[in-house]
Amino acid sequence: MKVQRIIRLVLLWCFLLLPAILWAQAETGNIVGVVKDTSGAVMPGVSVEAASPALIERVRAAVSDEQGRYRIIDLRPGLYTVTFTLPGFSTLKREGIELTSGFTANVNAELNVGALGETITVSEATPIVDTQNIQTQITISQTTLDALPTTKRLSQLITLIPSASAGGTNFHDVGGVGSDRGFFGVHGQRPDDMTYNVSGMDNRVFSGGGFQPNSHTFEEVVVETAAGSAESTTGGVQLNIIPKDGGNRFSGSMSIELSGPGLSSDNVNDKLRARGLTGAPSVRKYYDVGGGVGGPIKRDKLWFFAAFRREEHSIYQVGNYYNKLQGTLFYEPDLSRRAYNGDYSTDYSTRFTWQAAAKHKINISYSQHPACQCQFAILEQVSPILAPEAVAAHHYSPQNLSVVNYTYSVTNRLLFEADAGTSQYWRVQKRQPGAESAIAVLDQGLNLQYGSRRTGYNTLDDLRVHERFAVSYLTGPHNLKIGVDLNQFSQGLKNYNNPDFVNQATSYVFRDRVPNQVTIHTGPFGPYQRATENNVYAQDQWTIRRLTLNLGLRYSVYDAIIPA
Repeated sequence: MKVQRIIRLVLLWCFLLLPAILWAQAETGNIVGVVKDTSGAVMPGVSVEAASPALIERVRAAVSDEQGRYRIIDLRPGLYTVTFTLPGFSTLKREGIELTSGFTANVNAELNVGALGETITVSEATPIVDTQNIQTQITISQTTLDALPTTKRLSQLITLIPSASAGGTNFHDVGGVGSDRGFFGVHGQRPDDMTYNVSGMDNRVFSGGGFQPNSHTFEEVVVETAAGSAESTTGGVQLNIIPKDGGNRFSGSMSIELSGPGLSSDNVNDKLRARGLTGAPSVRKYYDVGGGVGGPIKRDKLWFFAAFRREEHSIYQVGNYYNKLQGTLFYEPDLSRRAYNGDYSTDYSTRFTWQAAAKHKINISYSQHPACQCQFAILEQVSPILAPEAVAAHHYSPQNLSVVNYTYSVTNRLLFEADAGTSQYWRVQKRQPGAESAIAVLDQGLNLQYGSRRTGYNTLDDLRVHERFAVSYLTGPHNLKIGVDLNQFSQGLKNYNNPDFVNQATSYVFRDRVPNQVTIHTGPFGPYQRATENNVYAQDQWTIRRLTLNLGLRYSVYDAIIPA
């Protein structure tokens, strides 16, 4: 309680005394520069405007300071035109500046003395070097995602990032249609430290769930791999998903991806079969259908974007078969029924962007994502091998993500941010057909578990609540920012869906059909855990002539409880 009281006081102090201009955020970009005349003298008081169809307000403005510097911040990804205006000088337009998330584009200007109404338009290449931010990041646009021959799952980004490694050796994938449960690290980072941020919402709660963000909602994806700011919650990869907003005109897209056994092949020949290799992992079924549409509800005032996606994928496992003797205590492979996984998910996502007033903007996002990992973990390379009847079907419903973002641009030097969101999933483990009452058996001679799941069936509910507040201050060479990041997490494990959480409360160990061990289980049980993570951070971007220093400090308090 004391820590939370201190955080509230700090937040109040920041809001009252440190009005802010937002510095480079993962979801937005900045345009900065210096304005001079033809003699090289700096020019204060120049009006600078950045215009783009990506902005619901169409134009963002700033004025150069006494050193000729200007900064326009919190800009959505898109194509911009920057206009420089001062009475007595020709108006200068710089066109074709493409801005991506987390990038600060340096756009300088040189104004000529000119007649009234004279305008000089310059079309140029977009700056490609960010001279002010130090974080190492890769920006992947929706156009790139559509063009590359990969599926749209986030786990497939590992194929696009140098030095990225998956979070384990037991993740099995064929042709990119495996489950989207793989986190990754870069340059030796812990994959478990990877963070998904969706619309600014810390989405780590879904690291063990079935949630897969809908790629049709992506404007772009920014993957920060090193040198993150003090805003970063962990030291791992920061994956930021920037959602589409809609726009002043209606537009949409859709995609259909299909595959199956007839579209895949392997290199298993007669020589390999003679040596005992029966086959290779292959695609049983794969389809991914989805699309999105967005546009204005009221032009320059209220936009919407809505998307849908349905996906199902299934892969055959080599050397694993259903049990022909299911319902008995013994196993005999049914060679006509190969083991396979079967995952599916459906996503419904909506987002509204509301320019409530000239200086107030609100974004509301919601995603509903029922899903099933219907033969959970059967493809993972574990010991013992799991027969199809010995795994649970993980059903995730409800599973949703809700986020509200608010920004208040008090002046062209002042901006306040507040975000709040919740993410929730409810996971129910269900028995496979034929395993409703079967006893779990581990045969040490076969290195195989069959019959039913040995570790039981349960219901798990996860809930995460995230709030973030930030203010900054721009003065001369300094660009300060102070923020507060609050997280509450709770998780409960319930077994009320079946009091007999392990079938007949019994499991056996055999060796070549000869029993040698029996385990008697007690249950049900229902542990509950909760945690809070409170963070305060401060950072400064200090420019000294041609040198920029990025300084940051973060203080975190983590408190967790698991009742006995």
